[in-house]
Amino acid sequence: MTTMMHWSPFTSQFHLHHHHVEDLFPRFVDGAAADEAAPPAASWLPAVEGRLEDGTYIIQFVLPGVDPKAVEVSVMDNLLTIKGERKANHDPTGKDYFVREVAYGAFERSVTLPEGVDAAQVEAKCVNGML
Repeated sequence: MTTMMHWSPFTSQFHLHHHHVEDLFPRFVDGAAADEAAPPAASWLPAVEGRLEDGTYIIQFVLPGVDPKAVEVSVMDNLLTIKGERKANHDPTGKDYFVREVAYGAFERSVTLPEGVDAAQVEAKCVNGML
């Protein structure tokens, strides 16, 4: 049995960059993220979430398809920054795609750490594409 679904190229393109808009929107509305450093031009931005768990700050970046050894993690003045690149194992410029939502290339993402975080205690590990 085949299921028919409505498809729109405009909707696909919207979802491709939706998280970029969500990340930038608070900067213009209420300045909630105004203290974060703006990343330089990048091919894509990994999604991020941060929480406090049992007295420890956990910050996770979603990095599927990224070699963990190729990710640079740094902390300077309470700003946690990751840099790296997601490389394609095929020609990503090919024209034979029927759907395409994965971005390849360089990325850089910064998050302002809460007050009182000791930069010397920052650890990084990657498990199942989550750093």
